[in-house]
Amino acid sequence: MADHSAAALAAYERAAAALAAYGRAAALAAGHHAGLDPAARLAHAHAWVGGGAPAFAEDLARHRARLQSSLADALHALALLVVRHGGQAPAVPALTTSVAALAPAPGRFQGIEQNAMTALVASLGHAAQTLPVAGARLAAELSAHGLPAEPGHELRRIATWAAAHGDDLRRRLNLIRETVPGPSLPAGLAAYGLFGGHAPDPGGAERLLARIAAGEEHAVTRLLTVQENGTDAGLAARVAAWWHTLPPEARERLVTLPWSGLLNGLPATVRDRANRRGLAEERTRLERELETATADLGRLADPGLLGGWERIAARLRRIDLIESQLRPVAGHPAPLLLAFDVTGQGRLVVAWGDPDTADITVTSVSGLTSGLDAARGDLERSRALWQQARATSGERSIASITWLGYDAPQIDPGLFDITRSVAADNAAAKGGRALAAFADGLHAAHAPSGTARNVVIGHSYGSLTTGHAAALRPGRLADDLILIGSPGTGVDHASRLGVDPAHVWVGEAGNDPVAALGRFGRDPGDESFGARRFPVGREVFTEAHSSYWKPHSPSLRNMGRLINGQYDMLTAPVPLNCTPQLLMPELGPESPSSKR
Repeated sequence: MADHSAAALAAYERAAAALAAYGRAAALAAGHHAGLDPAARLAHAHAWVGGGAPAFAEDLARHRARLQSSLADALHALALLVVRHGGQAPAVPALTTSVAALAPAPGRFQGIEQNAMTALVASLGHAAQTLPVAGARLAAELSAHGLPAEPGHELRRIATWAAAHGDDLRRRLNLIRETVPGPSLPAGLAAYGLFGGHAPDPGGAERLLARIAAGEEHAVTRLLTVQENGTDAGLAARVAAWWHTLPPEARERLVTLPWSGLLNGLPATVRDRANRRGLAEERTRLERELETATADLGRLADPGLLGGWERIAARLRRIDLIESQLRPVAGHPAPLLLAFDVTGQGRLVVAWGDPDTADITVTSVSGLTSGLDAARGDLERSRALWQQARATSGERSIASITWLGYDAPQIDPGLFDITRSVAADNAAAKGGRALAAFADGLHAAHAPSGTARNVVIGHSYGSLTTGHAAALRPGRLADDLILIGSPGTGVDHASRLGVDPAHVWVGEAGNDPVAALGRFGRDPGDESFGARRFPVGREVFTEAHSSYWKPHSPSLRNMGRLINGQYDMLTAPVPLNCTPQLLMPELGPESPSSKR
């Protein structure tokens, strides 16, 4: 009987000791299981800026999960030990926590407040100081009872990770503060400056940027190829961060490199300087070639040389056109040349107003027959949009951009080429990648702001190009999409454009034959598409498709209101005669078409 009592007492004491160890471990878990939560809240709140920030947030989330699972493993091991010694199993608390963070609305031009990043560094430092002590105590409790001490060792490893990344972020933050003084940091610079060690580098962009900084021309063209592909959504932000950290002499050298002004993410004024310089150099080069070609043509009398002469002369005419359109226009801001190319079908991107500082930026994407040779009309439309939006924008500044950055289909033999035909979406898919990359650059180069707006207007086939770009950058391409005269966007519902359908606007002029096609996905003007119609009016059949920018028209006035976000101030067109007319076969206001 005595031996039995002694054994029972020993078992009781072992169970009590295990339970006491469990209690101490539970206290450690209660005090430290949320040790990485403050850092996670800060990281999640700002990870939307892109670049390496999401990767850092994911890495932090993994270590936070390991911290909580290690503590839970220790408690379960001690709880089982209590049961083995005959005690009652203690209830193991749930150690998982949710991290709620109020992230900014997608699509906004926003920077990062330095105090938040300082707090992130401090929270990592606090975890680095407290977790090793907790890990040592936990390991001791487990070892004392013959259990594996691994959960305690894991806490020390997590602390080492927090210390290393806290120190690294502190060093990066100090470097950024020295580079860009002020309370706010550009989003791209913060994302890549702070979290650059985590940022992926598809296409070897970081290496190419280093070579560009050293003055290597070929690296510029290599990087432009990566940019044109449009798959690296963080490339423009890395370019912006890289630019901000360049010394003055390297910046000046960059402006002289051919085609450097095409790099998305560089400041708009820098792009303008580089491109105007490049345009002048291209003129000089072509004029020399023309002199040589003219001399050869006269000396050799070879008809085969005429084609080469005409090619050079055509490119010089394009330069004449660009230079004429870069002259100041009374009542408008000075134009900025953001991109050009006089070869092939041509490229031209011009901004009226500085998109890096504008409160509202609108980018216009044209479709069939648009291109460098027909750029005058597109530039006039962008100026009209700037003037109309500015008239009701109050104190807010406007930038209006003509984006002729892809090979839009033409009415030429290319109609029978599937890669160029207006009947296929190949050109729009390729153009959408370039447009998405351009929009990345607008976001990366914009001065920090919590209220700035970005709007994209797609006309005709350009709305299909816009649809492809929006799908590539869900929630980030624009705050509002405006589709006019659209044959379709490539999707069957507005929600698939990555924008709240309440901010997808469709304008269809009565008698616009293209708007009625529904060629690429569901007709955006159809109610089932889920977008919002805005009043436009109607025109004769032969003019309807290009009527949206007519001075004083309801469509132009309403586009100005939509650009400014004045959704409740749209105006309806003046009713027309209800009687059907030649080339205007509507049935009147009571017809199904007028009720849409």
